[in-house]
Amino acid sequence: METHRKEQQVPLLQVALDFESLDDALAMAKKVAPFIDILEAGTPLIKSEGIRVIQTLKKVYPEKLVCADLKTADAGYLEVQMAAQAKADIVTILADAYDITIIEALRAAHEFHVEIMADLIMSRSPAITLAGLIDLNYKKTKLHYAAVHSGLDRQASRRAPLLELELVARLRDHPKLAVAGGIRVTDIPKILSYPVDIIIVGGGITRAQNPSKAAEKIQNAIQKSKL
Repeated sequence: METHRKEQQVPLLQVALDFESLDDALAMAKKVAPFIDILEAGTPLIKSEGIRVIQTLKKVYPEKLVCADLKTADAGYLEVQMAAQAKADIVTILADAYDITIIEALRAAHEFHVEIMADLIMSRSPAITLAGLIDLNYKKTKLHYAAVHSGLDRQASRRAPLLELELVARLRDHPKLAVAGGIRVTDIPKILSYPVDIIIVGGGITRAQNPSKAAEKIQNAIQKSKL
């Protein structure tokens, strides 16, 4: 099989905690944390419980990276600042936001030492969208990640977003890549043929009959890439 993968570290596994209740999110995090590298404060969770959920996740799991899935569309500096001050490590912004919004998010990232992930969830042509963002920067701080993402409402008609991932991976000088959207353990071998740095799984873990076992299986599949 042709490989698109470059020499790099083994991808990190991120779990999307898309709950309404912080208690539910913490209960799930407790089950899966041993097998997870990044805990994501999901967009519904932040909307329901507020920015404090980021701080709580970091306090309970200081050894884990925490991603604040804000999907920022405006007020780039302010929203990234808020997430950073709540101890987020990574903050998401919509790739289809205005360039100035992305630059302002990068300005906050530069000042508050967080990383920015451009979420391509809204992009009809993710590779074209990302190509237009590669050179955006604030004092040489560029996008740290781009997430190829099939949204929840589209997953019924689509599998993991591998076609989009293939096209995005062909871009020269692209940021580190994340992939999300309906991913199951059986998708991992194909995903690992691309230069992916973060694999984001939501329902494949959190809706599994045994979330801990599901997270362990996915992490084990990822670790096989070292062999």
